[in-house]
Order: sequence, then structure tokens, then C-alpha cells
Amino acid sequence: MEIKLYFNVISNDGIYIGIEATAILSGRYMPADFNHDIEDDRECIVESIICFNEDGEESDLTPKETLTEIVYEHIDDNTPQIFSEAMKSDDDIFLSDFKSDHDFSDLT
Repeated sequence: MEIKLYFNVISNDGIYIGIEATAILSGRYMPADFNHDIEDDRECIVESIICFNEDGEESDLTPKETLTEIVYEHIDDNTPQIFSEAMKSDDDIFLSDFKSDHDFSDLT
């Protein structure tokens, strides 16, 4: 299933970078029961990342590896929430903002 994820990365110097990530959900979750242990092979694989400026306009900036890693990590940390939201609705999914320890110049 293809989904769109939205959130902001806030740089250490207070600049908001809007993120739109297109991702593919795969795998499944099977809770533990009497006969077997928990099986959780869910993945949220990011296919593309688009950055937006503070005005909400698509930015032509290219994310550095640090920003890309932050996006992947934030999505990975929220995989259970993403799957839960995706099962409820086919709408876009909005995640909480991510406060970075890096300045804007380190991210873009």
C-alpha cells in the first residue's frame, strides 16, 4: 500500500522544514498466542522525500544525508502508528514534528 506521510523537522536554530514522504507499507503483525510468539515483519519503506519551506511551498533544496537519515529514523520510530492510521483510512498521515539537534545548514 502506498501512503503519504507529512511532518516537520525543526532545526536547532528554529527553522521548520516541511516533509512529504511517499512510502510503501509491507509486512504484517501477528500477536502472540498460545501456539506462537509475536511475529512483526512490518516495514514502511520510503520511496521519495519532498521538502517544503516555512510558507508551505515546495522547496528546491536538496536534503543532505543528515536530513534524509532523520526522516527515515522518524518514520521507522513511528511505524506502528503509521500502520494503525493506514488501516483506519486511506487519507494522508500526519506525524508529530521532529526537533533536530542540527542547524539548518547541516540539514540542507
